[in-house]
Amino acid sequence: MLLNEQLTADERAQLAPTDSRHRQDIRKMEMGDWDGAADAKAILEEKQRIARKLSKSKKPEKWQPRWFREGSNPHNGVEDWLYTECYWERDFGRCPDIF
Repeated sequence: MLLNEQLTADERAQLAPTDSRHRQDIRKMEMGDWDGAADAKAILEEKQRIARKLSKSKKPEKWQPRWFREGSNPHNGVEDWLYTECYWERDFGRCPDIF
């Protein structure tokens, strides 16, 4: 079972660091390494717990999405999340290291 296609190094470099195709637990599961996937998932979850704890201990900052903004949907006038089109600029410097 494959959820994501195998990518070349050049293709992976074009992905945001937050793209789920970087998740080692998913990759190991796709390759049939269930024990390795469970270990990778445990490491990922611990990393996320530590990051959350550190972010709560710092001065609170307003979270702001990188590729969406709240605004009026031009099609129906309802408040919605609107795509900013910044993703394709490939400026991933502000992306958190979540994997």
